[in-house]
Amino acid sequence: MYIILNGIKQLDTRASLSISNRAFRYGDALFETIRCMHQRPAWFSDHYQRLINGMSLLKMDIKSLPPARVVEEQISSLIQKNRLFGDVRTRLTVFREDGGLYTPLSNKINYLIEVAPLTTHHYELNAKGLLVDVFDEEKKPLTSFCHYKTANALLFVLAGLFKSQQGKDDVLIMNEKNQIIEGLASNLFWIKNETFFTPLRSSGCVDGVMRKQIIRLLRENHWPLQEVSGTDLNTLLSADEIFLSNAVQGIQWVVGLNDKRYYCKLTKELNHLLNQKVSNYMRDFPGS
Repeated sequence: MYIILNGIKQLDTRASLSISNRAFRYGDALFETIRCMHQRPAWFSDHYQRLINGMSLLKMDIKSLPPARVVEEQISSLIQKNRLFGDVRTRLTVFREDGGLYTPLSNKINYLIEVAPLTTHHYELNAKGLLVDVFDEEKKPLTSFCHYKTANALLFVLAGLFKSQQGKDDVLIMNEKNQIIEGLASNLFWIKNETFFTPLRSSGCVDGVMRKQIIRLLRENHWPLQEVSGTDLNTLLSADEIFLSNAVQGIQWVVGLNDKRYYCKLTKELNHLLNQKVSNYMRDFPGS
């Protein structure tokens, strides 16, 4: 597979990073995972803006990242170079230039684009609901950068190990206030009496790109939505439906938490609206 490192295409087998790489040494990096359809990134302006916001927060040199239009074109070009014709998962990583110990010598960044094929077309709702559990061995701290995807992901590594050990499809993450706020790599929604609920950003959840699309979609269709400061197990056990969302998979419905089993009636309707929305978005893509 070909990758793009700082704007240059090269085979991944020939790419190399220094042992002084700051992402490796200190987790000094941010990344975005993006679903691409018809060789084009979906919701790219939201992804790029979140990346810029995170870079600004971490005092990275924003001007050292090419403009959105250039990065978007490079993603499409890389997909074509790898001859990927279906839907594609793209990872865009930015990391501070080598040098320094905890204190960087430079705030300029390098960037890496990777692509991989997906087996689904658009946002297919999972046929089999997810079985989930709550991971409470470690809690997510409420920091200024908890809304972004950083290379410091030890909490999620441990949660992933817990998921495997418990034989679950996903796990729910808690913040330092013991509130349930998100999934392993996704935002959390639940439905009770035809009202949708999701944790506020202030609860510490990732500021998800798909979360934004779903909130916009619910408001556009006048479906009741409440953003709340996290939730607890009892609230989720009393819910009618639960689903998780991220930019690559879209919506994934949950069938079971502990001994509780859930429906997916409104979740299925929402997923249909999401696919209509993304079809319109891609149709109106500049240059299409």
